Amino acid sequence: MKFIWIITPIVIVSLAAVYFIWAVKKREKRYSIEKEIIKSGNRGEYKVQAVLRALENPKSRYRVYHNIRLGPDAEHTNEYDTVILGPNGIFHIETKNYGGERGGIIDIDSQQNWILHKKSGYSKLITNPSGQVDSHEYRLQGFLNRVVGIKKLPTQGIIVLSCDDITLRFNTKTESDIPILSRHELVPYIKSYNQGKVVLYPRTIKKICKNIEAMNRTAKAN
Repeated sequence: MKFIWIITPIVIVSLAAVYFIWAVKKREKRYSIEKEIIKSGNRGEYKVQAVLRALENPKSRYRVYHNIRLGPDAEHTNEYDTVILGPNGIFHIETKNYGGERGGIIDIDSQQNWILHKKSGYSKLITNPSGQVDSHEYRLQGFLNRVVGIKKLPTQGIIVLSCDDITLRFNTKTESDIPILSRHELVPYIKSYNQGKVVLYPRTIKKICKNIEAMNRTAKAN
């Protein structure tokens, strides 16, 4: 009996040590996966930023902002991958690097579910970015109405798939008001939007830009 009393604490300590090691490794694995997801997303955003440099030259009529926060006030903002202002509208872009570097196929069914099929043969359900874009649209309208003081400006949300080797397959009944573009389609789409008609004058764009920069200076200061 005395032997059992001696050995029991040893067993408990050993089991606790094993559990602790297992928990640490599990946490490290989770962090590693999250880190890779962030890295992949960043690579996708850099690719989109590269193609948008065509709109950022000194003679361009467009203004491009990356990784900014906008909303009706400082307490209620969303983070935007990219916002572009031009004479023919205001565009907010949600970039997704689905498929990573290897690519694959995305099926969009009649219920707006997105299923990614990787080249390895693995398939999984992925997040439909439409909800994010709708939220961004709501916050952007709030920013324009309450912060800038201008209503009913033409805005357009866009989903950009940055992976060059990704294929979209739509169910025949699938309809979406949000365009889904490759990064190479983005600049032509923006330039030809609404047939390129001028609806925002330079003074309006300047006013919006001033308020974007002011809100983000405040956000960084906090």
